[in-house]
Amino acid sequence: MNPELKKTWTPAVNVLTWFMLVTAILSVLTRLGTKYFMFRKFTIDDGLAASSMVLCIAQSIAVSMGTANGLGQHRDLLPDFRVENMMKAEYAGTILFIAGICCSKLSLLIFIRNLTPASLDRRFSLVLGIVIGLWTIASIFTAAFQCHLPQTWDYLNGKCFDRTAWWNYLGVTNILSEGGIIGQALLVIVRIQTDFNRKVGVFSVFLIRVVVVIAIICQLAYASSTLSSSDSTFDTWAVVVSTQVAQALSIVTACSPQFKPFLDNLRSSGMGLGLSSSNGYGSKHKTYGMSTLKASRRTMETRSDTHELVSLPEGSHHTVVTLAPDDDAESQSSRSNIIMETRTWTVTEAFRD
Repeated sequence: MNPELKKTWTPAVNVLTWFMLVTAILSVLTRLGTKYFMFRKFTIDDGLAASSMVLCIAQSIAVSMGTANGLGQHRDLLPDFRVENMMKAEYAGTILFIAGICCSKLSLLIFIRNLTPASLDRRFSLVLGIVIGLWTIASIFTAAFQCHLPQTWDYLNGKCFDRTAWWNYLGVTNILSEGGIIGQALLVIVRIQTDFNRKVGVFSVFLIRVVVVIAIICQLAYASSTLSSSDSTFDTWAVVVSTQVAQALSIVTACSPQFKPFLDNLRSSGMGLGLSSSNGYGSKHKTYGMSTLKASRRTMETRSDTHELVSLPEGSHHTVVTLAPDDDAESQSSRSNIIMETRTWTVTEAFRD
């Protein structure tokens, strides 16, 4: 047998697929655990992140079924029924990839939208979300009917449209939507009233999304050069690998802004995070940075049921903060002769576009 025919990429594709899947799952679980620990609730963006994880699991299973049926091996060594099963697995994996990356995009977009009350930024996010939704519907529909019925998955024997051109469309539009998300984050961050270095630090949290663009570019390059190959079961391994990397990185970078260190960085930059929680972020009992006073009571004149990560709505809000003396002041020690004073502040916040 020709030694070249013994060469296979199947083990490498399988190992990398499961490694990327574990990485994505750990990222989502870390995000959800951090959110629950800090805020004791989940929101829409968390649901979308969890959905992207579920779709990633299903997509990885489809790829594993493809490798079990010969993906990464030479066509001449595979019986027809295994090739057919492999094409079905690729078909399902492509559709699941599009749906999963859509959920991760929308999850990050909603998180960025909730960082600002500015109506212009929110309208931009709405339009971008609608564009991503339409892109997803169009991409899934065309992927589902890439070949004539009834065997729409059979790209080797059936009559199909130009799959290389389709992958070019998918990659270019995918990159443009990623650019829109990064641009949205930049528009929000440049309006933060803080120093330049801190703005750069906050923006770097979202700029790491560029790695997804790099993975999509690799996917696009490999698809253009290998999908028309006569030995597609072997040569398309690179497209599959770049797809797995793009999918996992999309989930990881959508979750990373909600890891605790990044949330702390956002809070320190004046973003509307953690208005109420029970573990150190806006807790009911907080000690102020003063050596002679301890805060023992805080009364909120208005309470909000909105998501902790959402900035306060536009308008004016009044908060009354009351400081009372420490309980030790009523002891019979010498400190009991000290005249204690109760102070009340009224804090007014006003937002503008």
